[in-house]
Amino acid sequence: MKITIIGLGVIGGSLGLAIKHNNPRAIVAGFDEPGKIISALKHGAIDYGVPSVPDSVKDADIIFLCTPVKTILELLPIVAAHCKKNAVVSDVGSTKGEIVRAAKGYFRSNGIFVGGHPMAGSEGKGIEYADALLYQNAAYVLCADSRLRKRIPSFLTLLQTIGARVLFLSASDHDKIAAAISHLPQLVAVAMMNMIEKKSKKHSGYLQLAAGGFRDITRIASSPYGMWRDILESNSTEIKSIVNEFAELLSRFGADISSPAKRGGFAHRFKNAKVLRDAIPKNSKGFLHPLFELYVSVDDRPGVLSAMTTALFKSKINIKDIELLKIRDGRGGRSDYRLIQNAVQIWRNLF
Repeated sequence: MKITIIGLGVIGGSLGLAIKHNNPRAIVAGFDEPGKIISALKHGAIDYGVPSVPDSVKDADIIFLCTPVKTILELLPIVAAHCKKNAVVSDVGSTKGEIVRAAKGYFRSNGIFVGGHPMAGSEGKGIEYADALLYQNAAYVLCADSRLRKRIPSFLTLLQTIGARVLFLSASDHDKIAAAISHLPQLVAVAMMNMIEKKSKKHSGYLQLAAGGFRDITRIASSPYGMWRDILESNSTEIKSIVNEFAELLSRFGADISSPAKRGGFAHRFKNAKVLRDAIPKNSKGFLHPLFELYVSVDDRPGVLSAMTTALFKSKINIKDIELLKIRDGRGGRSDYRLIQNAVQIWRNLF
């Protein structure tokens, strides 16, 4: 099987690594800028690079378009004109309606197009952040009806071999759901940070106290706009609808807070929110990696941090982020090295 990946960033690079790791007999070709092709070769994500899109797809059995949405739309007619008749072509775009509609006009006699969206990613950018395990247990949406599914058995098998959990949705349903569970949270996080930015100019306490829940909710505000520009444009109708719905809900919350008679309704809202939040599978992957947090109580004494980091080093665990909480001079939770070792074992069990 010959597979071509167009776009060798985190998603495309991880796809190449996953395919080569789980399908050693597959031949993976890649197309991107020359420098990115060289990096992908060094990381082992592809077997060889190709200098042009037509050359990269002409002999491919499966073709992945791993670029931003606008670039995917530009690639569709080129790929359709040069791919094999029975080649399966799929994209990884974060919105599906515009892409699927455009593809129907191009893939009539050449190629079999399947709209796709792997619900996995990374806050990092570039092949350096590619991960062969990125798709393990990750939801992978395909816009394919029952008739189309019968034509792409090898493609479905390939996705299963890399550990993806395939979910079939229409392009319309995908964009509605993505607007609610991905695009809205992104805009909320950005709005919250912009609001606090204005307030922090008048009082520094806003940023000084911006930890805990606020920090968790706004984590995705660090996502680069370049990735979101095409998403906001291509799914603008659904995003506008969900933003308006959310704004109405917040307005209702604000009104109810001011009314003693309605304030009691928040108990029911909080209970419902907790039940539904607890029902979300803790080991499932979404648009970003799940965030695991490990809390360790220790004595406030010299050398305790060194003992912790040494234990992690010996277990070959990399520290992505570390924060000191509830600091009290000369005081702290009771702990010893055995607790640190137990914490490392808990960390390992998470994976």
